[in-house]
Amino acid sequence: MVVVLSAVNGIADLVDAIYSPFDQDITITAAEGKTFAKDSLDLGSILAHSEVDQASWTIEENVLLRCGDQQAVATLKGVEPQYLGMARMDKYLFSGKNSLEGELGPAAILGLALKVDLSVPLDDGVFQPLEISAPIRGRKLSKYKQEAFEQTAVAMSGTFSMNMEYDARFVMVPIDLAAELLHYDSSVSALELKLKPGSDMDDTADALRSQLGDRFVVRTRYQKNALMYATNATEKFVAFLVLAFIGLIGAFNVIASLTMMMIEKKEDMRTLMSMGAPTALVRRVFFNEGMLIVITGSLIGIAAGLGICWAQQRFGFVAMAEAMVDSFPVKVIWTDLLVILATVLAIGLLATWVPLRALSRRFHGLRFHATAAKS
Repeated sequence: MVVVLSAVNGIADLVDAIYSPFDQDITITAAEGKTFAKDSLDLGSILAHSEVDQASWTIEENVLLRCGDQQAVATLKGVEPQYLGMARMDKYLFSGKNSLEGELGPAAILGLALKVDLSVPLDDGVFQPLEISAPIRGRKLSKYKQEAFEQTAVAMSGTFSMNMEYDARFVMVPIDLAAELLHYDSSVSALELKLKPGSDMDDTADALRSQLGDRFVVRTRYQKNALMYATNATEKFVAFLVLAFIGLIGAFNVIASLTMMMIEKKEDMRTLMSMGAPTALVRRVFFNEGMLIVITGSLIGIAAGLGICWAQQRFGFVAMAEAMVDSFPVKVIWTDLLVILATVLAIGLLATWVPLRALSRRFHGLRFHATAAKS
């Protein structure tokens, strides 16, 4: 149970690490519509919260990318310079520079899959630039034709690699360039916040909801990806139930051991009761014996599980081929250990109680023989 649950925790952490860079701790969006004006939010009061570390206005919109004869549909994400640090983009940089400014002006950071599909060269904003086309708000294609689109050309300063979905979807540019391209003026899609280490996301989000009212939607990273995290939690719960059921089946070994011991010690029980030992004492002897087996086995099992997890973390015996990590991730959570210990003890208590109940039915006969022996 320790090994399997720790492996599930490790996979959940890996998934979170893969999908979290573009999902900051808290995201504030408009309750109605895709955008809102910057001045409708008091950025100063939001940054005044003790838990808030950094903030960035962001713009997201679908665009068409071109480079030479190649083209692809992508999601344009306009961000402020500090967003690169908030998203730890240097950690995911595959090539080039982690910067939204090039030698000739604004530059883009492109997902690796998009870069390969479009064959965009690094730092070339003249001969083979990345052309970005986006629909202008309020202009219908049937009426304005080509004038319904705005276009700009930028150099690519770098590429990032996070996961297959993001690598083939996102292109990052300075927020001023995105606003100009999309004719957003002072409007933005969201305000994204990075909290200080150790801060409680839910408490901070609740405080912001009370402050901002119904005009804005405040969501944590987990709420934005509720389905993904709920799936991970469900997988862990199902794995726990299956293992607990296997443990319940294994408890029959304890039942069998205690039952055989009762049969073997039948004469000894009769002797004790002939000497005046109460039935509670005899029952307690076997109960303590059963719990001793359960507790000893539990501690040895947990220690062995922790040892296996430590060895996997330290040496990575189980490898993951063609994955973002070299070895299978494991993460031990102390609350899991408490739940495992409580579950195993509960199963052990049940396994000990079953043969004791059967023993109680034999006490009448034992008392009869014990009384006869005294006579």
